[in-house]
Amino acid sequence: MRAYLANSTVLAIAILFAATAFGSSSTIRSIVIKGNTVFTEREILGWISSRVGLAFSEEVRARDTRAIAEHFRRAGYIDVQVGQVDLQYAPDSTYVDVALTIQEGRQTVIGSIICRGQKELSEGEILGMFDTKPGRPLEESVFERDIDALLRRYEQIGYPFAHCRVEGLERRPGEDRELLEITLQIDEGQRVTISEIRVEGNKDTRPEVIVRETRLTVGELFNPGKVDAIRQRLRRLNIFSDVSEPELYIRNEKGGLLIRVQEGNTNTFDGVLGYIPATVSDEPGYLSGLASISMRNLFGTGRKLSFRWQRDDRFSQELGLRYLEPWIFGFPANVGGGFIQRKQDTSYVRRVFELKGELMLSEDLSISLLFGSESVIPSADTTVSRVFRSSTISFGGEILYDTRDDLYSPTTGARYRTDYQYGTKTFSNVPVAYASRVKGNVIVQRFTLDLEFYLSTFARQVVAVGLHGRELRSGQMEESEMFRFGGMHTLRGYRESQFLGSRMAWVNTEYRFLVARRSFMYGFVDGGYYLRPADELRGIPKVDAFKYGYGIGVQLQTGLGLLGVSFALGQGDAFTQGKVHFGLINEF
Repeated sequence: MRAYLANSTVLAIAILFAATAFGSSSTIRSIVIKGNTVFTEREILGWISSRVGLAFSEEVRARDTRAIAEHFRRAGYIDVQVGQVDLQYAPDSTYVDVALTIQEGRQTVIGSIICRGQKELSEGEILGMFDTKPGRPLEESVFERDIDALLRRYEQIGYPFAHCRVEGLERRPGEDRELLEITLQIDEGQRVTISEIRVEGNKDTRPEVIVRETRLTVGELFNPGKVDAIRQRLRRLNIFSDVSEPELYIRNEKGGLLIRVQEGNTNTFDGVLGYIPATVSDEPGYLSGLASISMRNLFGTGRKLSFRWQRDDRFSQELGLRYLEPWIFGFPANVGGGFIQRKQDTSYVRRVFELKGELMLSEDLSISLLFGSESVIPSADTTVSRVFRSSTISFGGEILYDTRDDLYSPTTGARYRTDYQYGTKTFSNVPVAYASRVKGNVIVQRFTLDLEFYLSTFARQVVAVGLHGRELRSGQMEESEMFRFGGMHTLRGYRESQFLGSRMAWVNTEYRFLVARRSFMYGFVDGGYYLRPADELRGIPKVDAFKYGYGIGVQLQTGLGLLGVSFALGQGDAFTQGKVHFGLINEF
């Protein structure tokens, strides 16, 4: 008897497992929808995952039921019921026919929306902003967006603490459908004006410098757009290591903003060292370099001072000095000046004085007026004059648009800069042999264009692309005023300032792999074109060429600063002819 019971139990379990196995592997032969009048069977079948020819699953069936009910509710049939699914299995359970019954119920649409508690905005203004309208079904996601838009509107007119809640939802019968009456209770809160701006965390920077960069004035209404822009505006000064989101507070029924900053290193040393291998066997290689010292926050006032030295080859070097006075008379306008002197081997010395007045239209956009004075002095012992003594006075304008999120390692944003300068060049002391062929005064025009943009592709990966152009037009073009091309800042894989031209364009492309906030590895490809017109006076032929370079590099944030190393090959270079550049940006 016990053996019989045991065998019976085993047989029942086996039959149960077999039935379950057959059921789980049954293929759907047909799906029938019953009771639907609002949507067609084809529309409903498009909402569900079950398909003829697929295996039937109870889990999928339950998900399909919920999906159908959700679509009906969005259309206003909030009492819809998806009836029990009828399953008809084939005798061997290989196939199953699915029949689904829907009880739609009556449609419910919005009958009216009532607003209470508002004072600053009328009910008509509020409902005019809404996408939720009477006569339409209530869609929760759309209604929630309408409420969010209403609260943003209140923020824009100075009510940052406004609240809106649904006080009532009442259904009442209509002629052919039910009507939903919605009651909104609005609490506008206090209208806030910025009565004070407090700064915390600053040690060297004066509070008034930070306050002026917010571009807010005491007594103006709270504006979320302006407040949201403060953090990015202060970060781009590049004098703070961290800036917190401004905090709005109410004290003694007056509004204020609290801005917390953390001072950063505002003095920067930027150094570059490059080794140029010998081009002939009996000539040794040599070092070229660049050193730049920048103070971006003199005495905590936001004033800027920088010094620059650059050596291109054995005999040529350049010195530069710049100063910027920010916010003249409390207006968003800067005035700056600079001096540059370049000694070109043993041929000549070029000196340039520059003056720039900048108007900051926004945190991203500025326009400038430019003035320049340039003089070229040939060397007295030059046997064949490469340039003539001259002086140039020029005027121009500049447009700058910069949305980069970081100056040293941007991941998003773009930088666009263009300028145009128009001037008159006057020659003096022209050698007698050339006097009849050189005009006393000529017109000089310069145009420059720089466009850089940065795009995050995947996690911790960035594409950086730079497009650059230069053009010079002159009635008597000389070497001293031409653009210099080649090196780590223009076309990598070539010596610094290796080429001269009156017209040039180049592209820098990098693919960066970020390992830290300001540390990354990258591969790059540069390509450029330059034109040097013929100089019939001195017998110099026209040069018109395209060059490219490529290589790899790394930028590392170290205790000494940002260290950059790159290895570049120029067009046709063997591996042993590669150019190695070292760069250091040290903030102290």
